Amino acid sequence: MNSRELSDLLSKHENIYILTHTLPDGDAIGSALAWGAALRHHGKKVRIFCPGVIPRKYDFLPDVSVIEHVFPPAPPPGIIFILDCGDLDRLDYMRDRVIKAGIIVNIDHHGTNLHFGDLNIVDTSAAATGEIIYNLMLQLRLPLDFGISMCLYAAIASDTGSFKYGNTTSHTLHAAAALLENGVDPALISQKIFDEYPHSTIYLLRDALATLQLDDTLPIAWMNLHEDVLDDYGAKAEELEGFVNYAKNIHGIEVGIFFYHTSKGETKVGFRSKTVDVSAIAGNFGGGGHPRAAGCTIKGQAGPDAIRMVIQDVKDTLVIKSR
Repeated sequence: MNSRELSDLLSKHENIYILTHTLPDGDAIGSALAWGAALRHHGKKVRIFCPGVIPRKYDFLPDVSVIEHVFPPAPPPGIIFILDCGDLDRLDYMRDRVIKAGIIVNIDHHGTNLHFGDLNIVDTSAAATGEIIYNLMLQLRLPLDFGISMCLYAAIASDTGSFKYGNTTSHTLHAAAALLENGVDPALISQKIFDEYPHSTIYLLRDALATLQLDDTLPIAWMNLHEDVLDDYGAKAEELEGFVNYAKNIHGIEVGIFFYHTSKGETKVGFRSKTVDVSAIAGNFGGGGHPRAAGCTIKGQAGPDAIRMVIQDVKDTLVIKSR
């Protein structure tokens, strides 16, 4: 886990910068907030950054308002913690400034991680980056107060689908149990993350399901939406999170895909599967993720051509797998 090397680094630096990826999910946000709070308690000067909008459903997390969206051009030297990012490009417009700002510590659990840090703490057996942060806090003997526990539980619950995904392990559940002992309310977190939606989300889901298609020969299902539809409802792209599961969850379907065509002429693609390694498929288009949940962005393609290209790649993968 490299905790000794990390401890040595922390002893030498006062300024801490914590970053996570664009289109942040619960693991990204919860991990960043928890790690930031822990290091503040440890006497460090901490700032947290994210290049993407924080989804409204995470507003209940402690101190979420401290997250900044503009990384300074020349901050005081310190440690740059990059959480839940498989590669530096996921920092979007912050990338170029960040790589010049100091020592980079890469903390992640994705199998497609490129190990871009000066120190890489990458544990692919962990269900979430939040689980890695929990382990680090135990090893460094940092206190787990209620607020930190709440953020870590939200992180782990988010990336395990409330502990129903195959990445959930006995250690994941032990970590979650320990966090509950600090007063975390699992029902509240589940409600906020999984069970509450603005009305615009329901309208978007209705329109997405209307585009549902199933392949005639292979167990593939997909849906798509254009950014213009979001404008019709005053919705945000963050509200599309989880839509891809409706395609994957159909009985007999192996791979579910969701296409989001942006006004910039690109298509963001989300993959979910039951047994196929979709991170390899996403990797064919410059993306990555987990074996059962991955994504990519296809630039210069925002319509049927992008769909055909991706569907053909998925078909080829399924045919090879069946041999």
